[in-house]
Amino acid sequence: MFSTTAEQLNRLRGAGLDEKVTYLLDHIAITDLVQRYGQGTDTHDFDLLRTCYGDEIEVDHSPTIGMGRMRVSADKWCRLAKEFHGRLDGDEHIMIPQGIVIDGDRASCRVLMHASHFYRAANGSPYQSLVGSYAFKFVRADDGWKIAESVQQVAWTEGNWQFHNEIKDSLGNPDLS
Repeated sequence: MFSTTAEQLNRLRGAGLDEKVTYLLDHIAITDLVQRYGQGTDTHDFDLLRTCYGDEIEVDHSPTIGMGRMRVSADKWCRLAKEFHGRLDGDEHIMIPQGIVIDGDRASCRVLMHASHFYRAANGSPYQSLVGSYAFKFVRADDGWKIAESVQQVAWTEGNWQFHNEIKDSLGNPDLS
């Protein structure tokens, strides 16, 4: 497995046309998957969000939801996203994949993320943003690439973090097992 895209591209220089085209198509498909993830969340289209995952995923979004690292059904994970983001009046996720490395039917990349949230009913400012990244791992499925693992890192936040915590706390302890 390559550790960087540059290493992979260097090896591809001597590869045949079919291998180069396959790499380019996979790279485009993974970039599209990352964008679809953000689009599904922002438009509150949780059926679209569900297309981003296989049946189960490994997640660690501790910075925003706590709960630690867990293996969870994608249906339950998307239901939790719907319960949280569905309460907001607006979302905007800017997602920039960096360093996509493809190894057969597996791939990985770091995704820069800037997420803004708007909640009219907030006590105080209705705006909250967070900046960070996701470490994504992908697997190839019969119907395309899927997110198999998502680890969130938050570098900093701005605005009213209180309403984020109030919404999160109002969900209680969702059954994700």
